[in-house]
Amino acid sequence: MSSHTSAEDIGEALLNSVESGVFPQNEQVASASIFSYDEFLRLIYDAWEHKKNAIRLLSRHAAADIDGWLNQARKLRVEIEASIQKARRIAQQTQSGKDYTERIQDAASTTSFLHSELAYNVMVVTKTELFKDIMALLESVRRSVVDLESVDTHALDELAIGLKRLDDLGSFKKARVAGLLRTQADNLQASALSIVSKNWYNAISKDTTIREITIDRSRLLTDETVEALVKLDKLNMFIADLNYDLNHYIVGPCLVPTANGGPAFSLQFLSHSMRAVPSESVYTTHSAVKAVRDAHEVVLFLSTHLPHSVTRPLSKTLVLWISRRLIKYWLGPSIPLSLEEVQPFEKLLYHVRELIKYLDRLEWDGQEILTEFVNTAPDKWLSTRTADALAKVRRICASGLREKKAVERVETQMVSKGDAMLGEGEEKDDDWSGQWGEDDETSVASPAAETETLEEEDVSAWGIDDDDTLGETESGVDDRLGDIKSGVKPSGREEHSSEDVESWDWEEEETTTGGKSVIAQDSAEGKEVTLKERYFVSHVPDAIMDLVMEIVAEVALLNVANMIESAVTPATPGLYGIPSYIFALYRSVAERLYSDEKFAGNMLLYNDCLRLSDRLQVFLEEQKEADKKSTLQQHLKPSIMLQLDNDIEMLESFGNRAYGREMESQRMIIKDLLDNAQGFQSCTDAPFAAECDNAVSMTIDRIHEVKRQWKPVLSDSALLQSLGSLVSTAINKFITEVEDMPGIGVDESKKLAGYVKSMSSLSSLFVTEDQDMTKVYVPSWFKFQYLGEILESNLADIRYLWEEGELRLEMTVDEVVDLIEALFAESPHPLRRYALSSLVNNLLHNAKPIPFEFLINGQFLRTSIDEFLTQNGISAETTLNVEYTRALIPPLHVASFEHDDWVSAVDVLSGSSPAGGWAGGLQSGQERILSASYDGLLRVWNLSGDMIAISEPPNSGGRITSLKTAKWLSYKKVVAAGLDSVVRVYNYEEDTRALTPSLELYNHRWGISDVAVHGPSNRILSASGDTTISLFSGAAKDNPTAPASLLPTSTAASNKRQKLSKSDKTIPSRGALSALSGHASPVTSVIFKPDDPTVAYSTSQDHTLRTWDLPTSTCVDTRTTGHSLLSIAALQNINLLAAGTSARHITLLDPRASATQIAVMTLRGHLNAVAALDTDPHSEYGLVSGSHDGTCRIWDVRSVRPSAGETGQVGESVYVIERDGMGGKVKASGDGVKVFGVEWDRATGIVSAGEDKKVQINRGVGAGGSST
Repeated sequence: MSSHTSAEDIGEALLNSVESGVFPQNEQVASASIFSYDEFLRLIYDAWEHKKNAIRLLSRHAAADIDGWLNQARKLRVEIEASIQKARRIAQQTQSGKDYTERIQDAASTTSFLHSELAYNVMVVTKTELFKDIMALLESVRRSVVDLESVDTHALDELAIGLKRLDDLGSFKKARVAGLLRTQADNLQASALSIVSKNWYNAISKDTTIREITIDRSRLLTDETVEALVKLDKLNMFIADLNYDLNHYIVGPCLVPTANGGPAFSLQFLSHSMRAVPSESVYTTHSAVKAVRDAHEVVLFLSTHLPHSVTRPLSKTLVLWISRRLIKYWLGPSIPLSLEEVQPFEKLLYHVRELIKYLDRLEWDGQEILTEFVNTAPDKWLSTRTADALAKVRRICASGLREKKAVERVETQMVSKGDAMLGEGEEKDDDWSGQWGEDDETSVASPAAETETLEEEDVSAWGIDDDDTLGETESGVDDRLGDIKSGVKPSGREEHSSEDVESWDWEEEETTTGGKSVIAQDSAEGKEVTLKERYFVSHVPDAIMDLVMEIVAEVALLNVANMIESAVTPATPGLYGIPSYIFALYRSVAERLYSDEKFAGNMLLYNDCLRLSDRLQVFLEEQKEADKKSTLQQHLKPSIMLQLDNDIEMLESFGNRAYGREMESQRMIIKDLLDNAQGFQSCTDAPFAAECDNAVSMTIDRIHEVKRQWKPVLSDSALLQSLGSLVSTAINKFITEVEDMPGIGVDESKKLAGYVKSMSSLSSLFVTEDQDMTKVYVPSWFKFQYLGEILESNLADIRYLWEEGELRLEMTVDEVVDLIEALFAESPHPLRRYALSSLVNNLLHNAKPIPFEFLINGQFLRTSIDEFLTQNGISAETTLNVEYTRALIPPLHVASFEHDDWVSAVDVLSGSSPAGGWAGGLQSGQERILSASYDGLLRVWNLSGDMIAISEPPNSGGRITSLKTAKWLSYKKVVAAGLDSVVRVYNYEEDTRALTPSLELYNHRWGISDVAVHGPSNRILSASGDTTISLFSGAAKDNPTAPASLLPTSTAASNKRQKLSKSDKTIPSRGALSALSGHASPVTSVIFKPDDPTVAYSTSQDHTLRTWDLPTSTCVDTRTTGHSLLSIAALQNINLLAAGTSARHITLLDPRASATQIAVMTLRGHLNAVAALDTDPHSEYGLVSGSHDGTCRIWDVRSVRPSAGETGQVGESVYVIERDGMGGKVKASGDGVKVFGVEWDRATGIVSAGEDKKVQINRGVGAGGSST
């Protein structure tokens, strides 16, 4: 302890710490050392004593207050005791009141019980008396039934009374005595029924072995027996048994015919029985009459041998049954289809009426349908006759197209002597069809003359070799143009572009005699000319007319003296309505039947309609003359009743539409072929030069092919006129394309002139035996020839053609001026794409030139800059912002992978593919190609063509398993679907080279055409032919239970097949998360929106593109187009959707709600349906398409030309990829090489698959660009 700190101080600090928890504030005290505890203990003891004394003092001062509280507590206790005593007294009084109440309730219950007992005793006495009466009744019945073994109606009445009284026992029904009485009554009733049944079956017996029923009324089959059965409520049962026996053993076998036409049994009647005996021979033609007579005999036998009380209820079912079989097997088939059958039918109806009368006399029931048949016999005959005529038409149409025959159409006309038709050397269009005339296209006026530019050209190549001519060229071009424009424009050659479809009236036009025979006869007013036209038809028109004439002739034959009273005669006016039905049926089935013809089905249909309408008109004229001498009443004359003018017009219109469809189809094909030339503006630049050459040669070949198809059908003049229309379409389009070219270089003019010469070879189609008819059938032929001359001429030659030749008759001043400006005008901006590409390469100092494409205002430059400025109305002083991009090099064929069957779909797994991007970390060299085939198998390939893995055939239970689509969901999962309506998820193991199914998804009832996947959300969309779209999850746990009705085990047969083909491993089956409904036809394609997986797009054969909100499963937008949509791809960055159509083109649509135009652009070039689409991974504007024409085409939506239609701008393909090993040209149908699927991957290239059983890879260089 410190010398400066006392023990008291330390003790005080310790005490304060214990009492108050205060730490000593003095540092000396806090740091002092303690050596003895005695002082501390003393201090603590003193503090304890101090506290103790303080407490005692405090207690002495508070003693008075404590005593007061104790007194208050004692008073409160006394009050509580008093309250408890009072509460006990109240409880005792309450209990005594309850005792009084219980005694009162017991007395009331006793009184009620005594009253109920008294009532029960009264009821017991009453029921006992009732039991006594019932017993007496039953005893009386027992004596009658059991002792006497007979049944009288009085006993049955008493039994019925006894049973009714038993039912009235109420609660005593369950009494033992009541049960005994009920049993006794039932036994008596059974005994009575046994006696009555014995009497019935003694009187009515059957022998099924010989099909005989015997009825003997003398054997106790009395009215009393029948009445007893009625009272026993068993008569209907016995009658039903009798009705069954009659139908099954007797009447049925004798009324139902066998396959040979007659029944197998015939009726035989004895004194008390009738039997069905086997027929020795089939019935004759009078078998229907015999059947009615047999029915009459059955009725007679039953009415004679059975009491009326039995036959009346029996007739309700028996007569109805007999009537139905008579109508079904005898009366209906006996309705006459020819006049020879009318009188036998009359005899049959006579016997039916007699049967009805007899049944009415017997007061039987069930003959109402026989009465109705007789009363409606005329209507039934007319309906049967109509049905037979329509059936004959179907047979005629089905068999009459197999052979064709030549017919002539003859028409006589009066023409004046000055008519050009009879003039020598003058010719005129053949008015074969107005539709054909409308196919001839007139020249399209060129745009106003504009200043256009050309590249540097060799003037000598145009024949301007001397100085004088050159000087004229240099100084006098503008003057010459002014001279040409100032001249008087002569009238051009008349073009016959509209003709009368429905007549052969040649009016004032020139006439050609090619294919027609003309016979002229002089008269005072002019000459009568008979024109004969030979053309080819099937046997259908003449066969149909023979049928119509036969039907019309029946009216007169049925209204002669010996037939006027026939039952079917009142319906004869209705025969006049059958021809209209015949022609309507012909029109409804003709289009489909004629479309089955290999070639020229529409043309044959047109000829047949023409032949049918001609013969019909001649027939009506003949009937008008014949009716003048006819004795028929006015309302029966064919000339009045036959209202066939509308049918004639509809036949002619139907034929014209068929012809128009064929012509429009061929014109469209020709235009599409020429569209591949892309306006001939780059006809000298590769690779466009090859496209132009192919377009011209394919057009020529197509027209020759059409002639080969049409020649066996059309007449010579019709064939020439139709071909003339097609040739006019081709050359008019060529002329328009050339006239629209703002500049034509020397090489281009030579190339175009070569095309003119090539297309001029089509004139061989119009060469007849004595002359060339090209100029007659192709109105713009001379203009086309003059175009070729202009392309190869200099200014002097063109001037000569205008002044000395007939150029002014074929072309307008503006057309010639525009051509001269395009051919000869100088240009300050001669640069074209090649020159610009060379300039850019020089600026970039590229050692090896790179081909570039150039865009001005978002459009590819396909002409010179000057031409572009002129076309777009841009001033030459304007500063242009030109963008250059690396040109797409034509994709080269890299490899092909062979399959065992058609390949329906492909997908790519690479570092740049969607599935590879979702997985991440996929290295170069790990690229894989997935293919789906019609053999139902999936295959995985590497780029070397090695097959890494192949799936096992799915456990289909016997169903079709052809696959239609397949996608990579991740680098380890694959989704596939096809015709078996099941979406399957496969696990892919690279190491084990295995593709094993891990999940089966069910929600469709028809085949699945497409699937779309989104890896991050593990979602799958499927498009089906059942018009629905289903949303699934790739994880089994996320999907609901599969619908039981769609599982392979839903039917017994499929379950058996499933068990036979069941594998060792069970595959989970699940249903869909949701189903999207709204399309009206099969859904063909579906995709997720690239930047929003909660939105999907779908296409369908119902012509619509629909936008879906997946969380709510609702359609939020519908865009309707003009054609069936087959495929879809999204151009994300430019907010467009590309949809492939069945009409051979691709439609670009803007799906945004703010879009005001449905079709933004149309990409044309394919010759068949566009079945697959994918986007260019190198460019936001690129697209690749696969078509059933056997090609894939690469598109850039910036490569367009203006279009005035509703389909917006028209785009043109950049390159065409053909199938490897095509071996030359392929038909537009693409038979054998159709493309079913295509994918474009940055690393792999363009991968396509199709009908040639191959997966094909083509690879080129993508596009990338910069502005300058």
